[in-house]
Amino acid sequence: MARPAVGSLEWERLGGPALSLPQRLWLLGGTAAVLLGDAGPRLGWMAGLGRVPRKVDLAPWAPPATAAVQAAEEYLRAVASPQMVDHSYRTYYFTAIRYELARHPAALDREALCVAALLHDTGLFDAERRGCFTVAGARRAREITAAAGWDADRRDGVALAITTNLNPFVSLERYGPVAHYMREGGLVDVLAQQWRVHPENLREVLERYPRDGFAEDTARLVDQEARRNPGCRFACFGPIFPTAVRWSRFTTI
Repeated sequence: MARPAVGSLEWERLGGPALSLPQRLWLLGGTAAVLLGDAGPRLGWMAGLGRVPRKVDLAPWAPPATAAVQAAEEYLRAVASPQMVDHSYRTYYFTAIRYELARHPAALDREALCVAALLHDTGLFDAERRGCFTVAGARRAREITAAAGWDADRRDGVALAITTNLNPFVSLERYGPVAHYMREGGLVDVLAQQWRVHPENLREVLERYPRDGFAEDTARLVDQEARRNPGCRFACFGPIFPTAVRWSRFTTI
């Protein structure tokens, strides 16, 4: 019997089962492709080549003043480290920028994106959970959004954005716009892809939500998760993920 795709709704329903050998190979191969794809634009930016993206007005992207977003913010600040709180907000705003810069973007549920971004790493701080931390985050998101009266499709969209966030590629057609664009926004922060945003946008986001200590906190949390859940994606990455974060630094402000 074929295993469900990593990060899919069925995978979440099963609690985020340990990766099979083919899934590990897929994950490592995809991650290598992401890092290789990052190298060219990074070198071009370091050489002063390439166009500067247009500046995006972030004022309309202020977190929506809704019950679900408020509950997500309160939960995030109650459980997560300061570094991961800031990372969650940076992920939200970098996703907003990447979405605005897309040529033909699909309609995006901004409230759903905000809830997903705020909760996507909170499972790392759930001491009582079993299985993948992204499943814990997705289930917390389901609880919060159900309490806010969301329908099943919106709840699924938020859950998928959280459970697929460690995948190397997230298909727009298969997983929806929230998951797809949040993966892009998350990569901007994790790999410090500053050539993907206007310098003034980068400065604006980093002044509000500094990246200080993010690499060190990431290394601690990745090691903790890999020890706790040896069949998970962080364990499969080994030193790749924390090393990539440590070597990737924003340099313009």
